[in-house]
Amino acid sequence: MNYALFAIACYIVMRGLQVVLEEHLQKKWCKTLIKVWTVFMLYAALASLLVYYLGKVRFLGFTPGD
Repeated sequence: MNYALFAIACYIVMRGLQVVLEEHLQKKWCKTLIKVWTVFMLYAALASLLVYYLGKVRFLGFTPGD
């Protein structure tokens, strides 16, 4: 799997969570869920950039390009 596609998929899921849980956005558990997913998405994006510049390094548990 490509790291860039994984990061894009994480972003799409994050935006989908915000839309699906729109009526619960003021609740603490929802804010926490969105923040946790945002941190994970940012990690995936950073890993994607590092793999782009450094080569085949495993950051997300799978080899880039598989």
